[in-house]
Amino acid sequence: MRRLKLDLHTHCFELIRYSEISINFIAKLVASIKAKGLDGIAITEHHNSDYGYKVKEIVKHSFSSEVLIIPGQEINVWPVQIVELYLDDTITFRFLAHPGYPGDYYDGMADLHGIELYNPLHDWHIDKQKVKEIAHKYQLLLLANSDAHNIDDIGSYYTELFLEDLISRAKG
Repeated sequence: MRRLKLDLHTHCFELIRYSEISINFIAKLVASIKAKGLDGIAITEHHNSDYGYKVKEIVKHSFSSEVLIIPGQEINVWPVQIVELYLDDTITFRFLAHPGYPGDYYDGMADLHGIELYNPLHDWHIDKQKVKEIAHKYQLLLLANSDAHNIDDIGSYYTELFLEDLISRAKG
């Protein structure tokens, strides 16, 4: 068991302007992940988990699982956005993305497992002290993620953790 460097909030489908997945793009993605010193990423498109699963399969079969790909999605749960990470068929890790945008915090905090403390697109409005207090109150994992919408931004922020920690928190 070792600590992994993971960027758990990326939008890779947007990186290729919503076009079809190609081996060339996946090769660039894997190279970028490795060049940033990351062990993997979660692909969390808005309301779409299919893309993450497709990329995971291609990386598994064509790139010998050189990097970890976690499928997921970012969903609107008014007034906030929640990221779901599908760790396997029955285990889902959920975290509050960019707290404070588009809305304030929400009533379902007890159903979450993590909360973003750092996100370069939203750092300007994240009340770090409030996030730390909420994380303590609900025992949420504090996360740093890039929220990358282009390939150069992947890994600009990441979290070091044990994958087993995500799994055990999601299992409750």
